[in-house]
Amino acid sequence: MNFANHVDVAARTHGESLAMADPRREVSYAELSRETDAVANGLTDLGVDPGDRVALLLPNSVTFTTAYFGAMKRGAVPVPVNLRFDPETIGFVLENTDASALITSGRFEETVTDRDVGVDHLIVADGDAGVGYDELLDDSGATVDVAGRRSDELAEILFTSGTTGRPKGVVHTHGNLGANGWGYVRYFPFYSAETVGLTVVPLFHAAGLNVTTTPLTLVGAENHFLPTWDAETALETMAARGVTAAMFVPTMLIDLLEHGTEGYDLSALSHVIVGGAPMPKERIEAVEAALGVTLLEGYGMTETTPAAAVNRPGQTVRKAGSIGPPMRDIVDVRVEDPETGETVGTDQRGELLWHGDTVTPGYWNLPEANEESFVDRDGKTWLRSGDIGRMDGDGHLFVEDRLDDMIVTGGENVYPREVEDVIYELDGVVEVGVVGTPHDRLGEQVTAVVVADGPVSAADVESICGERLADYKVPRSVEFVESVPKTSTRKVDKVALRDRFGEDG
Repeated sequence: MNFANHVDVAARTHGESLAMADPRREVSYAELSRETDAVANGLTDLGVDPGDRVALLLPNSVTFTTAYFGAMKRGAVPVPVNLRFDPETIGFVLENTDASALITSGRFEETVTDRDVGVDHLIVADGDAGVGYDELLDDSGATVDVAGRRSDELAEILFTSGTTGRPKGVVHTHGNLGANGWGYVRYFPFYSAETVGLTVVPLFHAAGLNVTTTPLTLVGAENHFLPTWDAETALETMAARGVTAAMFVPTMLIDLLEHGTEGYDLSALSHVIVGGAPMPKERIEAVEAALGVTLLEGYGMTETTPAAAVNRPGQTVRKAGSIGPPMRDIVDVRVEDPETGETVGTDQRGELLWHGDTVTPGYWNLPEANEESFVDRDGKTWLRSGDIGRMDGDGHLFVEDRLDDMIVTGGENVYPREVEDVIYELDGVVEVGVVGTPHDRLGEQVTAVVVADGPVSAADVESICGERLADYKVPRSVEFVESVPKTSTRKVDKVALRDRFGEDG
């Protein structure tokens, strides 16, 4: 079934309820249904056919969501575009997907008009070029028959961040979206029609789109969009709107702690989901105390839509640093030795492989990447995650690090997160990234890049690591900076750190 049908289902049961809002406007579910119908009709009038790709270069907003669901109602395939991509990479995405239409805003008008972006139809909200978004809605009084789509048919293409090369288009089917959305509703009982959500993680990534926005639409919840990250604005919005549930990445939560939460009424907030990168264990209690919430760490990839593993409210055992048990209703996990392909034992490290209803059928136009990323084991096809993790005796998963980020120093393997967790124990450490940098004798050395707001020295870092870790894991280089580079999803950019500090190793 076409996933966009859920917009109309929500309108029938929650028509007058607020569906979503941004700093500029808000719509009820009835209005959301009508506007997405108008988008679908407008795209039809322009000549966009079912199966065509429709690129969305838009910030978090009501318009992003109406364009997304409207394209899907037409039977077209929405392709959200990372707002931090440079013009060349935007052009690559449009060319790679052979997008027939691009919906953007005046903010990006110059970016797309200064070059031939190769689309047949340019639609601009609050701008002068192409077809105005408001013009697209001229048939706002006409309803639409949602294009029929089966569960195994293409629904959306989301692109990876591309920090180590060209971004890859990840295919999601309508079945992937349904399993993902209902999976989160199943494991997050606080997702209901009474939920007031906050979406500040970008909608062009799986977390903002498919951890909050699409599941909240399924249940007729209220969702508030912020177009950019700002700790003060997030706190003000949560207080003013009575937000009950939100998702952040770890660096956002660290920003909230640094900003301080005093003076903001967050009494409505009950649950915060954290994902996208490992949450420093030493900060979990501080976040829960500052926000007055239960913090639920989870795990997913663009390639798993992203539902894969998550801690649940009220589960018998909560373990600091664990991403929770796998979401067994929709996925299976396998932990295997990346060199031999054999499964590893309890609490032993290995690569996480995924199989199930939320796992992508593959990458768009990338047969070689599909060949590398999918393997057959015991009659099933498994997705290689590239993440190193372990499962304990209670069935809880722990992500240790990225396989690509592992440091090999003097023939020994070092997982950066283990070192980072120790450094976070020092008072005054705000943020830390550990990477491998070149070393003449060892091949790589452990380098710690630290942001501090107190009297923390390199000797302090070396001392605590020497007490907690084996000698080869202790940083040989400690660099202090005012800030660490971030990716578009506010993760610490390890590639940029290696590039910056690797020259002097």
